[in-house]
Amino acid sequence: MNILLFSAFLLILILLIRYLSQSDKKNGLKLLSVFGIVIGLSALGINSLFDSTFGASTPVNIRTENLTDKNLKIYVIAFWNNNWNGTGNYVTFDKKLKPNKTSDFWFDNDGTTEFWLVGKNENGGIDYLNVVGEKESQFDFKITENQSIDLGKILIAEKLTLKTDKSEQFKRFAFWTNIILIGLLILSLIKIKTGGNTV
Repeated sequence: MNILLFSAFLLILILLIRYLSQSDKKNGLKLLSVFGIVIGLSALGINSLFDSTFGASTPVNIRTENLTDKNLKIYVIAFWNNNWNGTGNYVTFDKKLKPNKTSDFWFDNDGTTEFWLVGKNENGGIDYLNVVGEKESQFDFKITENQSIDLGKILIAEKLTLKTDKSEQFKRFAFWTNIILIGLLILSLIKIKTGGNTV
């Protein structure tokens, strides 16, 4: 289970206990609220750690510059084909890159055979697709309108990036849910300290 989802479930449970409990149990409620805040902040910290380069065995740094006149969502799709884990792929989403802006991000290139750098427009269409087979640790790409992109690769890229879009949407929802729930717990602590009435 996603750590942010687990944390949100736990925080909701603590808030329910907090608001359904009687007001004469202030010390226990305070401890429970502090415990919830610690759990929530820890979950956010661990989630942030997994999004960093920590633990990547062969990180590849990518710099992209958007030379088109469109906002493009930037992805890397890495493919592998080897004896120890067969064939597969994974998608790394960077960000929405505005025209004439640059971005730096990374992905783990351990055991991959090639990767695709993909630029997707706001309507979900693929405007840029670059197939890279070189084994380097640093790449610098100038993103321009593609003259011709293989239709088969476009369909694969659209399908794989759509799954990642849904996953990113869920992560953002889980992140902000945790922030809101932590805020509610902090407010409940302030009420306990000031002796305010419980809701």
